[in-house]
Amino acid sequence: METHGRKRSTQEELQALEQQLEREWWWLHGALNALAEVQAGRPVADVAKFRHLQAQVRDIDRRRLELSVQIAQRAGAIIGP
Repeated sequence: METHGRKRSTQEELQALEQQLEREWWWLHGALNALAEVQAGRPVADVAKFRHLQAQVRDIDRRRLELSVQIAQRAGAIIGP
């Protein structure tokens, strides 16, 4: 059984992780936009780099969503498994 202190610590850890993922998402999103702008002026764009950044953004976004659901469940905002 979790103690109240441990539950709070876990909640704080999840929120810290959520903030870290948000920072990563914004960085990747900015990098993706910058790359798109640079490649827009080139006749031959490096599509592989662009697709790789897109995949990273999707992965971070998925992880952010999963973490947000965990935090909401722990806070009692969502009833689930």
